Amino acid sequence: MLLTLVKEHTIIVLSILSLLVFVAGVVLQRRSSGSFLAFCLTVIIVLFSIRNYPYIHDQLSTGFWSYIKAPIMSVQKLGLSYILFRFVHYLVESYRKNIHRAHFFTFLNYILFFPTILAGPIDTYNNYNYWLRNNRKGYERSLFFAGITRIFFGAVKTIGIVPLVIGVATDYNTLIPDFSPALAVFLSLIAYSAYIYLDFSGYSDIAIGTAYLIGIKTPENFNNPYISTSLSVFWKRWHITFSNFLKAYVFMPSIKFYNLIFQHKYRLTVTILCYLTTFVICGLWHGDSINFLYWGLWHGIGLSINKLWQVKVKPLLPISKTYAYMIGSVLITFLYVTVGWVFFHYSHEELLTIYELII
Repeated sequence: MLLTLVKEHTIIVLSILSLLVFVAGVVLQRRSSGSFLAFCLTVIIVLFSIRNYPYIHDQLSTGFWSYIKAPIMSVQKLGLSYILFRFVHYLVESYRKNIHRAHFFTFLNYILFFPTILAGPIDTYNNYNYWLRNNRKGYERSLFFAGITRIFFGAVKTIGIVPLVIGVATDYNTLIPDFSPALAVFLSLIAYSAYIYLDFSGYSDIAIGTAYLIGIKTPENFNNPYISTSLSVFWKRWHITFSNFLKAYVFMPSIKFYNLIFQHKYRLTVTILCYLTTFVICGLWHGDSINFLYWGLWHGIGLSINKLWQVKVKPLLPISKTYAYMIGSVLITFLYVTVGWVFFHYSHEELLTIYELII
């Protein structure tokens, strides 16, 4: 009974927030006010932060914030970040006059679309609206069979293969009796790379396939990321819709901000700062533990090094277009991403234990 009430309350609160965001979007479509956009984005990000980060909501026990905190804290966290992404997308694209045929119930369906609400893919409003409003019976039949296939392959990944690797992937201690601590941790990370890809891409396959069955063609989310020749290519293939979101709403605005500071000079420095800014935010979005900040910095630093390599070193290498170079690039990129998963999976205290174990 209590769980039912919480779920109903969650839907009510999110529906009210969706209505407010929709109205704000209508205002922005009619009048491009940067200050109003900034106000709206600040409010929804603050509300999201109150719900998701304990060290923030613990401070809001008195005054006005205590009344705001109560309904927000009773909202279920599951899928909340992806709702935030849709809110941000809709507001920014409304400001840019890129939203076509805005209707509240279409918008509400877009926000609460059940196949993709938990972990994406992150669709755009215009794409969702296009498929919702276009009746293509012949194509819908093709989508239906494609959807069945995607769900099958997703289920094979998540139900058939993931259980085979999850034990080793999430606990290196299972390998300690047979291998040295350093090798046990490394092999566990290799398994974790397989696990997180199979589990996440499998879920995406099921979500995309389910959307296909309904007649909505959602965007792809993975494209063989572990055969990427660089870290920048990896982020174009891994969680593609999230990477596109980061590029459109964090990285590109950061470029404009830092260009104002540096007066369009020092382009390489600006790019590096934007990588670091974007992936610090990316890391903090994944969780409130400091290990996620480490993970974000790991990728921000890796992308910065990759940029320096691509600009300063690679053009001087005569072997940069050979198969050996490409194979080496894929291997190095995979190893870098794999080592990075240690920061993603283990807490700060567990990372210290691992450090003491292998040093």
